[in-house]
Amino acid sequence: MSKNAYADVLKNALTEIKKICPDVSCSFIFRRDGMVVAGDSETAEETIEKTMRSFQSIAEKEDMIGGLKALIIDGEKGKIHISCVNNMYLALAASKNADATFLQAIMHVIVPTVLKLLESTAPTPLQFAPSKQLIVDTLSGLFVGDSVQIDLEVLKQWSELLNRKSVGEIEIETFSGKTTKCSAREINDPKLKGKGIIRIPERICKVLEVKKGEVVRVKPTEI
Repeated sequence: MSKNAYADVLKNALTEIKKICPDVSCSFIFRRDGMVVAGDSETAEETIEKTMRSFQSIAEKEDMIGGLKALIIDGEKGKIHISCVNNMYLALAASKNADATFLQAIMHVIVPTVLKLLESTAPTPLQFAPSKQLIVDTLSGLFVGDSVQIDLEVLKQWSELLNRKSVGEIEIETFSGKTTKCSAREINDPKLKGKGIIRIPERICKVLEVKKGEVVRVKPTEI
């Protein structure tokens, strides 16, 4: 089973759960490293980003609180429930009056069962390389070409996670939903290394409608 098929099945399951339980306004599954595996069809990127920031700020103190298996974040309009499921995390945003018993069933029975069935059909555990949020820096000049430049450490991390010799192509996604694929190589300016920057040719910036200083999501393409 491909990663896309794996994610699609999870997305469909989360979407159906939302239909069955109207009190659930959004749901998604993510990894500890910040990679979102799947979300229901209506979950907004802004909601995911806010939830991830809240989770990661607390997860940084995990050792101090004796581990993090479940978390409830209170909001003005409802609560976000986060639960550890099969080495991943399920996030559900629900109204304050949502049926607690049904939410527990979703988090501890329904979704874990779907994940278990998916894993039984995959010959080996699926490896996901986490996307990175990088700051745009523009490349200009006659000999720039179409390649983007990224920190070598990021490229090495992706190749190790995906068990590849190297990562030569990446996908860039803007927060407005525009995407493109580009070849990638190491940043050649020593002053810009290790600063969380992606150097993008001006032509590609125009296609993506992004400017210097903006943030984009970057991940390796699947083979």
